[in-house]
Amino acid sequence: MSCRKIYVRLPESCTGCRICEMVCSLTHEKTGVNPAMSRIKVISFPEKGLIIPRICRFCRNAPCIPACPVEALSQDAETGVIRVDEDKCIGCDRCVEACNFGGINIHPEDKTAMACDLCGGDPQCVKYCMNRTLIFLRPEEYRTVKDRAILDKTVPSVWPEPAGRDVTL
Repeated sequence: MSCRKIYVRLPESCTGCRICEMVCSLTHEKTGVNPAMSRIKVISFPEKGLIIPRICRFCRNAPCIPACPVEALSQDAETGVIRVDEDKCIGCDRCVEACNFGGINIHPEDKTAMACDLCGGDPQCVKYCMNRTLIFLRPEEYRTVKDRAILDKTVPSVWPEPAGRDVTL
């Protein structure tokens, strides 16, 4: 069985609103909204006209895990989530350097690694993404979804449907 992952549906659909960063930091931090403490990062590529959310890809053989010199990282076999043992983590940044996708970062205050935990199976960044740029599907579901209308029916959102748009089954 494959685990569900967060995918970027269409990079050009991201407006750079950074709601995903805000809701992530609000969900995980006791200090309130601080995008620097978010597990998802919105990166802008102005020369290409793209704004892309970057998040852990839950790699099958995640390079961040063996890069850790103190074995502070492990991967949940069922969900694929990279777990950080904050008591072991020394904030050396080697996991960040090993990740080719920018999916792991160092917490700006705690100086420990932080990665997406999928909000326990209900990722808030996906739920609050206004343009449904972020989707939460199994890899085989993602590969089969080609039609935007099908995708819109598949991906739940807290935002109301635009007027005049029929997305019923």
